[in-house]
Amino acid sequence: MTIKRVKFSDIQIHDFDDVIDVRSPSEFEDDRIPGSINLPVLSNAEREMIGTMYKQKSKFEAKKLGASIVSKNISDHLKNYLYNKNRDWLPLIYCWRGGQRSYALATILDQIGWKVEVVDGGYKSFRKHISKFLNRNIDRYYLILLTGNTGTAKTKVLNLIEKRNGQTIDLESLANHKGSVFGSQGQKQPSQKLFETLIYDKLVNLKTNEPIFVEAESNKIGNLHIPKEFWKLMKSAPQIELSATVEKRAKFLVEEYSEITTDLDLLEKQITSLSTIAGHKVVESWLLMAKNKDFYELVKQLMEKHYDPRYKRSLLRKKKEVFAILKIEDMSQKGLSSIIDRILQTAKKIE
Repeated sequence: MTIKRVKFSDIQIHDFDDVIDVRSPSEFEDDRIPGSINLPVLSNAEREMIGTMYKQKSKFEAKKLGASIVSKNISDHLKNYLYNKNRDWLPLIYCWRGGQRSYALATILDQIGWKVEVVDGGYKSFRKHISKFLNRNIDRYYLILLTGNTGTAKTKVLNLIEKRNGQTIDLESLANHKGSVFGSQGQKQPSQKLFETLIYDKLVNLKTNEPIFVEAESNKIGNLHIPKEFWKLMKSAPQIELSATVEKRAKFLVEEYSEITTDLDLLEKQITSLSTIAGHKVVESWLLMAKNKDFYELVKQLMEKHYDPRYKRSLLRKKKEVFAILKIEDMSQKGLSSIIDRILQTAKKIE
């Protein structure tokens, strides 16, 4: 049999039973082809050790030791994940550049009798494809921004639109961050590369002739930057603004951020980070509210003194006129469902 090399741009991922990334776990965590699984032929430590030996000692000795380790790891994969694969199983394999690591596994699978394909150029070719797509191919998409002060349930609204078969991209979910100083809730964000991959993966599965609803954001979510060309699309997109009273928003946020109100150390750390913006005295009063678990008043003041003023100054609001302002009277599931009807009706008028 012959191992087939395929360009990523020619690949239909869904045609394969498994997309196998044979790079080390740290490389896989940093970024990967969507839907792929990690069957590393070298662990993080093994890759570092072989690389150091290759550069500093002997290329021949490094290759010899590397081959023995790779063989053992592939044997482990064959005894475990690959053991029950049937004769018709079709894998796609890739490594960093489509070289030795991917061919080590592909050669053995090919000899066993499976039809094997390898990504030509490996992960690097995939990354080039992503960069080209995000820089050249996204102006054909049509966005509608959902704007509004903090606490107007924009993320929940996006989820409800998606349940109605509307097209959405939840950037905060992809970034694993709620988009504010309290947004991380102590969780780790993906790498910048993986964030871009996740945006790409959403876009390629959406239609260009129907609107895509996106929550208005700054160009940075936590530590991650929204890709430049996608940010341009956001800045030029029509906006639908959601509004609600500060009281309704405060109540909603206390419920929505229930995880952080149970972690007072994290809450105090996040509040303290606002000292340079709000001033030490104000922050001290907020810390006292947190200590006393007066979360409703804390959130209310944070909105009135921090988030609402920032919203008024936001770049996106300055760049584009708001097409419609929809007032939320009821923040319950039923109330938000009625807002979805109005949003979808408004979207038709924009088109």
